[in-house]
Amino acid sequence: MRKILDFYKVRFVIILFLTVVVLTSLAWHNRFIWDDPFISFRYAYNLVHGNGLVWNVGERVEGYTNFLWTLLMCIPLYLGYGPVTFSLLLGIVFFIFSLVFTYKTSLLVFHSRDTGLLTIVLLGTNYTFSSFATSGLETQMQASLFVMSIYVLFRCIETNDWNTLWLLMSSLLLSAALLTRLDSALLVIVIFPFALFFILKDRMPMQQKVKKVLVLLVPFTVLIGGWFIWKLFYYGDILPNTFYVKATNPSPRLGIDYLYLFFISYLLVPFPFLFILALKRFFKKTNLKMIALIVVILLWILYVIKIGGDYMEFRFMVPIMPLLFIVLVWLVFVFIQQKEIRVALILLVLSGSLHHTFTFGEYTNRKHIVSLDQVVRFNTSRDKTWPMGQIGMALGRSFHYSPDVTIALYAVGGIPYYSRLKTIDMSGLNDKWVARYGDFMGYFPGHQRTASIYYLHQRMVNLVINAGMRRPFNAPQTKYSADYIKDFFWPATINPDEIPSDSKMIEIPINKDYLLEVLYLTRNPVVDEAIRRNRWNVYSIVRNQ
Repeated sequence: MRKILDFYKVRFVIILFLTVVVLTSLAWHNRFIWDDPFISFRYAYNLVHGNGLVWNVGERVEGYTNFLWTLLMCIPLYLGYGPVTFSLLLGIVFFIFSLVFTYKTSLLVFHSRDTGLLTIVLLGTNYTFSSFATSGLETQMQASLFVMSIYVLFRCIETNDWNTLWLLMSSLLLSAALLTRLDSALLVIVIFPFALFFILKDRMPMQQKVKKVLVLLVPFTVLIGGWFIWKLFYYGDILPNTFYVKATNPSPRLGIDYLYLFFISYLLVPFPFLFILALKRFFKKTNLKMIALIVVILLWILYVIKIGGDYMEFRFMVPIMPLLFIVLVWLVFVFIQQKEIRVALILLVLSGSLHHTFTFGEYTNRKHIVSLDQVVRFNTSRDKTWPMGQIGMALGRSFHYSPDVTIALYAVGGIPYYSRLKTIDMSGLNDKWVARYGDFMGYFPGHQRTASIYYLHQRMVNLVINAGMRRPFNAPQTKYSADYIKDFFWPATINPDEIPSDSKMIEIPINKDYLLEVLYLTRNPVVDEAIRRNRWNVYSIVRNQ
């Protein structure tokens, strides 16, 4: 045993490196692609091809929430490659940054290599954090920018070295975080006051203080101010269009349920109680570094509650997970003194990830949250292909990518991206009118508004698509009744009598195995020509008697 301990101490750097490699391999094993990232991919595609940062050509609407990530997706498209693999690899790079800077931040908090190593093991084995290393979303990028910004602050506090290089780095990291997602403002409003407090209280000439404050604030102000001015000029609004869908009718109760399920599924329930018990000792013995962590975490939790959580499996918890796990380890090693209880709590955290992995998608009452297991099943066919991409490419080829064909759907990801067709986002994320005036359909996070049939008709929508309405070729023919058509508008509820009387149903073959059922809402010569050319089956809608 002693030889093992001696090897551990001497070869710690190798062990740390191998730990990061193993955790990264685990994250790659858990990789997946979501439908939502293709919204950013479509904006990036249009920008690279000279159409501007838009959803539909000629319509300026900010339907993405990840400006900097969307710009990064332009790189592979500009080079002639698809963005999927690039987004997965870039997510893994940011995952490694998250682990490295979580370790470095832990060192500044605990002054212990062992505790720092344990922190990244607990973080990296968390199923949600590991899985969202990929997904095609900006989630891991935001998490890494959070912990990197905290590290720079803590490093300056620890060394009392507020030189211009570190202050400039802090300003740029916070700018990048805000450019990645606007809700990173919760991090900014904590770090800036802390940094200004330490700069102003330092015993240095006033001229040096002013210089340091300017180095901290000016780059951030120029970058973010310039971005806001551009947004106001280009889109007519500083806030993204998604704000009017997601934040105008929030349900805090859903946000509370979201957090409750997170702590229950990961067996972390004891830690909030430990935190409450530790509050007195916390404020007596903890330095300002830990207070900064707690403030950021609490602000983020209040934000998650305020907006009603999210429909994706704990995605909104990922940005603060590096900070959260540092606090969990602090509770175990600073507040708890008994070794047996420490070991039990560490094992509880590790087993909590296993519990979540194997039970959340099967046995837990998930309520309004979509598990990652559901995502993989929905986005992957039995032959391991991706139906959204297949449907999008089939539609694009069938209509020769015509700008005169307009489709409408809720799953505005892979299908609009690959089809290149003009698309009406029925949930309003990429549609200004629906986001503000669409019919209210419930408090499901991110899906609170819907386009009415009247609006779709006004926008001259030709085809209404529900990716789930597909069936094998050998399946019995469906009777297309008005009630059956209601499923095309799920999760919204519509009155089938509002469907125009001349609307039809089309069956469009996607591959050799299945066809897609499509509501042909508004006649279009390009669609009619495709029907004749491809000999698609067209059916009348049977009205209720």
